[in-house]
Amino acid sequence: MASPNRVAFSPSEFAELFGKSQTWGYRQIYAGKVNAITEHGRVLIPAKEVERLLKGAGIYKGRENSKAAKARVEKLPLEAQSIWQRFMKLRQENGGITPMRTRTKPPVNSELKPKWKTKPRRTTLGKIARSWANPN
Repeated sequence: MASPNRVAFSPSEFAELFGKSQTWGYRQIYAGKVNAITEHGRVLIPAKEVERLLKGAGIYKGRENSKAAKARVEKLPLEAQSIWQRFMKLRQENGGITPMRTRTKPPVNSELKPKWKTKPRRTTLGKIARSWANPN
């Protein structure tokens, strides 16, 4: 573990302080959430950035309350509201489980089928196979 008395941390050491992976540290830099020193051939994150992140910590309030969620749905266009309401109704009927759509093949109408046959694709592998099948 990196010593907290350091002036700067590498992205992996920075991520380790927060119990995250090295990739997370680099993502914070690339997303612009953390300022980094990139001069002198190395990427370093100043200790002040760690302190800034920790000072910004707040109380986790959990899920959004139902009044706020209802207000967000009411702001949606009418068409989107009805879709959302149908979705929630189905979800309540199924005990909180979202029903999945099953994909079925559409019925085949023989009148709509093309009367011609499409030519097979001419690939190099197909040409070799045909040449082996017909040596003439």
